[in-house]
Amino acid sequence: MPFIAAPVIIPETIRTVFSKFARSRTFSARQVQRAKIILLAADGLNNMQISNQVGLGQDSVSKWRSRFVKTLPLLEEIAEKDPASLEKAVSSFLNDCPRPGQPKHYTDEQIIKILEIACRNPEEFGYEASHWSLNMLVDAVIKEGIVDSISAKTISRFLKYGGNPPASRPLLASFLRESGFSGDFCGKSE
Repeated sequence: MPFIAAPVIIPETIRTVFSKFARSRTFSARQVQRAKIILLAADGLNNMQISNQVGLGQDSVSKWRSRFVKTLPLLEEIAEKDPASLEKAVSSFLNDCPRPGQPKHYTDEQIIKILEIACRNPEEFGYEASHWSLNMLVDAVIKEGIVDSISAKTISRFLKYGGNPPASRPLLASFLRESGFSGDFCGKSE
């Protein structure tokens, strides 16, 4: 006997939010595609029919269908208790789960403090130099107690990419916006 996918029944309030995602031109393509999977499953289509319509493999369709069935009680609770946050909850559900890998070593706050030190004069920290070297920055950051240890290469990476933080770093991005960051992290060199 073939496997029959779990039926998907969506309350109207939740269906409205998923429909918004499925029709959106501003949400990520993955979120739109995943919202369509849920809506098509709720319309009674099987995984093969859905996979043909959305252009994904049956395994992916099955994974998102079963994830939704497991998450539905939580979404219903959110819809009942705090309807204003339902869209955010659905967006979070439609995003990728964190992938395995090495965890971050430095917090956004630590990175900001490191960048602030790099933008100040080395003489303020007792160094007899007019410009920072990476090794002096390493020494200053450790002496200031921001981190226990850090490599010059890591600080170099922070300085290089500090002006273009990835979206997964909202604190750093908001710091740069609020400080009126214009592209040159330490100002014009003279």
